[in-house]
Amino acid sequence: MKKLVALLVLLCFLVHSHAQRNKRIIDSLEKLVLVQKDSLLAGTYNELTWQYRTVDRNKAFAYGNKAIELGNKINYPKAVAQAHNDMGILYMDKQDFNNAIFSYDKSLAIRQKLNDKNGMAAVYLKKGIVYQKSSKYEKALENGLKSLELYDALKNDYGKATALHNIGVANYGIGNMGPAMDYFKEAVVIREKIRDRAGLAGSYLLIGNLYFAENNFTDSKIYFDKSEEISAKIGDVETLSVVYNNLAAWNEKAGTTKEGIEYAEAGFDLRKKAGDIKGQVSSLNVWGMLLTKEKKYKEAEEKFQQGLVLADTLASCLLEKGRIYRSLQNLYEATGDYKKAGEASRMVVVFTDSVHTTEMNKKFTEMQIKFQTLEKEKLIQEQQSELTKKLYQLSQQKLTLSENELELAANDLEISDQNKRILEQKLDSTEKEQSIQSLSKQTKINELEIRNQKLLVNKKNITIIVISIVTALLLLLGISFYRRYKLKKEKQLQAAVFKQQELATKAILEAEENERKRIAGDLHDGVGQLMSAAKMNLSAIENEIPFANDDQRKVYEKAQVLVDESCKEVRSVSHNMMPNALLKSGLASAVREFLNQIDGKVIKVDLYTEGLNERIDANIETVLYRVIQESVNNVIKHSKANHLDISLIKDEDGIAATIEDNGNGFDTSDKNKFDGIGLKNIQTRIEYLKGTVEWNSSVGKGTLVAIHVPLSK
Repeated sequence: MKKLVALLVLLCFLVHSHAQRNKRIIDSLEKLVLVQKDSLLAGTYNELTWQYRTVDRNKAFAYGNKAIELGNKINYPKAVAQAHNDMGILYMDKQDFNNAIFSYDKSLAIRQKLNDKNGMAAVYLKKGIVYQKSSKYEKALENGLKSLELYDALKNDYGKATALHNIGVANYGIGNMGPAMDYFKEAVVIREKIRDRAGLAGSYLLIGNLYFAENNFTDSKIYFDKSEEISAKIGDVETLSVVYNNLAAWNEKAGTTKEGIEYAEAGFDLRKKAGDIKGQVSSLNVWGMLLTKEKKYKEAEEKFQQGLVLADTLASCLLEKGRIYRSLQNLYEATGDYKKAGEASRMVVVFTDSVHTTEMNKKFTEMQIKFQTLEKEKLIQEQQSELTKKLYQLSQQKLTLSENELELAANDLEISDQNKRILEQKLDSTEKEQSIQSLSKQTKINELEIRNQKLLVNKKNITIIVISIVTALLLLLGISFYRRYKLKKEKQLQAAVFKQQELATKAILEAEENERKRIAGDLHDGVGQLMSAAKMNLSAIENEIPFANDDQRKVYEKAQVLVDESCKEVRSVSHNMMPNALLKSGLASAVREFLNQIDGKVIKVDLYTEGLNERIDANIETVLYRVIQESVNNVIKHSKANHLDISLIKDEDGIAATIEDNGNGFDTSDKNKFDGIGLKNIQTRIEYLKGTVEWNSSVGKGTLVAIHVPLSK
């Protein structure tokens, strides 16, 4: 315990010192900006971009753009490449992976022109990290190998060790555990040689994870302890927090509750300093559960009561109070105080109902908002339709006006031609009179008449051509307008059909889930309570029954066991139909609770979740839970697998879920495989959420189910 407290104090001091030093550097650099010019100024902008990265991200972006602008202006490509590199890191911190890759590619292109191999290796390394964070492990592996090749040629041990570590992470993500371990250990050899403590902490941690996944608890504990020691010394809070979580999991597997209690106490102290009431309540609940396992019932009850007092200070702690009452129920049952156990069980139901009522109110409010939104959209569509009609009428009027103008122009042209003919006739008379006087003049007049006649013919031809072209254009315009109008109507019809299909699917899924909830509630609140009461009554009269012999007592004890097994079976069935964890804690907890019920001797299941700390839409949680439940049941029934990996990751784009087993697999090109109800149900549910589901499998090579569901922003 003293060791944990000392580590926490050291970390706080290191973070404070780093912040003070960072501020002094920024102040000095901003003073230099006022006096420097050209290349030195561009370099200062680069350094400010980096220093502001953890202080003020907006200022960091601003200085990065200044460095790019100035570097391009003075033809200083090295500064531009560095600025794009730093911008890539900023985008990666924001989880904006697309822009991060875009910035790194800009930097890479410049460094390739400069033949800067060190810079190229660093960019490949960072691109690999971005692809790791976005779970694109194949691309991460590709960039890691390019980086390793360059660092190896440059004989850069630090870069080479980092590249080896990242290649190991990529293999770990793909599922190549053997190669991953080899790369991690090769990185450790180099990092121990160059005394790269920060790198060693990360490598030790991941090696420990691999050993832990293989149930090699001895070696995993060794590497976890090494990582904890180094990360605590250098103040690497992120790595240390992960180590604590892994050590807690290790102690749970090992059954060493005393060390688990120390970590629970340390966690409570941290949350108390941060003012996190919910966190304190959860820590006290875990603390009490560990004390209950050690049969320190009085101390455990004190922790539970302390948690209830804290929970009363925060209105949103209903769920946490329900969990504490559940723990109290288990404690009282362990001590034989069935009266208090019954009271605690009743309070569990009370707070469960309270949470359910709160959620129903939220759903009702959401439905009202959706209805109002639909009404507004309908009004807008009607207004748009009316506007379209008016525009069509206006275009028709313009078309009629254009036709009238063309007719007037034709009339004017005809009058002009008539005037010309009259003038030509007068001219002809004059020429005839003059021809009497001079034959030479007559010849010239005849030639002029011929030219005028040709000109007249040409003008008529031009007029006909112009009228034809205008008529053709107007006809094409009318046809184009009619096609657009027809396409628009078809799209509206398709949208209406799709909407009806979506509503029908939603109604079916909601009816199915409501029926599950009803049956689960009847089982839990009806049959479950009756069985619990029967169990308590049997326990209460045990000492009052005069047994004639041991056979009668054994029959009585078998009856008690049957009642107890029946209670568990009813609770298991009701939880499978509608798990409490889904209603209380959300998707991640519900899936974890479901997976914990699977016999680890039959199939080993690993679950990874990320970004699901906050609740999401209840429909999405329910559908995803059912899909994962159906997929896991398919694996258990059909695949003959002994290992199953499940991941749930929520990011800005939505929720991504993967279920991967090492079983028989199947031929995805065989359409008959998709005619079963199970796979059709999965596809229908995901399409209802406007998501996508893909099966990647081949015979003898296992199956991967990849699901993506978008979230509305």
